[in-house]
Amino acid sequence: MAKIIEIIKANKNDIIKPVAVLLAICIIIPLALSLTNKITKDKIAELDAKNSSETMASLIKADKFTKQEFKDGENEFTYYFALKDGEIIGYIFKTAEKGYGGDVSVMTAVNTDGTVKSVAILDVSNETPGLGQNAAKESFYTQYEGKKSGISLLKNGADSAKNEVNAVTGATITSTAVNKAVNKALKQFESVKNNEGVTQGEK
Repeated sequence: MAKIIEIIKANKNDIIKPVAVLLAICIIIPLALSLTNKITKDKIAELDAKNSSETMASLIKADKFTKQEFKDGENEFTYYFALKDGEIIGYIFKTAEKGYGGDVSVMTAVNTDGTVKSVAILDVSNETPGLGQNAAKESFYTQYEGKKSGISLLKNGADSAKNEVNAVTGATITSTAVNKAVNKALKQFESVKNNEGVTQGEK
């Protein structure tokens, strides 16, 4: 035992230095990652808010969009009033549903009569290129304009007058996700308009 202690003492610099370096690394790297995460998180949030504002402005021509909250038991979501000259001219909802490769997110502008004003496909990046990602094409999502709650999705031969839309060719799963997301937005609109448990607050 004494010999081992002597060996440790003789080589203490060779032992202590690597340990100190490793300890410093263990402390510095998490701190650096934490700081980087905070900076990038704020930047991402700022960019996301800017993109959302630009998308809303493209969906409905309003002077101002104010964030609202709806809460009725377990049913909770956020949405936006679209205001023009101080009057509500529409509502904006952001919804998502499971697609083929991941979540498909959609922003839906709803008129005050409950019909779809316009739709924007926010994210189909996880869907198959050349198939599911075609849901972001104008020829698909503009079919929703003027539709009411309970929109049906057909593979082909949809009748717009019957509240139907055609799916993207070869991408039924992605199309279904978009359709569910739009119908979900319309259901949220109905909750906002009809439920007395609505709590609103400008953000």
